[in-house]
Amino acid sequence: MNNHILLWEKYNCDKGNPTVLAKVKWFPPDIKNRACWPRGTEFSLPVKFEILNQDEAWSLVLKVLEPAYHDNREVIVQIKFLIDDAPHHVLVSGNKFLFFDKSAEGVVITPDEM
Repeated sequence: MNNHILLWEKYNCDKGNPTVLAKVKWFPPDIKNRACWPRGTEFSLPVKFEILNQDEAWSLVLKVLEPAYHDNREVIVQIKFLIDDAPHHVLVSGNKFLFFDKSAEGVVITPDEM
């Protein structure tokens, strides 16, 4: 197993659906973007990866590892796709994604980049 792929205990049966680390930066809410970060530590949201066709959105499951502080609005999360038939090849360090509602952007990272 690659050292940048983690498995959540809860999802151990999903061997074909790898879990990786990501850094997510929430944008401040404004008139165009009223969304704020979700409450809780696990949630699913649709995203668009820069490397894929921009008409293509995929739902990610996110588990917050480090809390967001209002001054920097950045969190470290574990991510995986909600469904098995997703493009898992994009879960590589450096690949960027944007939340469908434009409330946040993220980048896949390795443990060394935490």
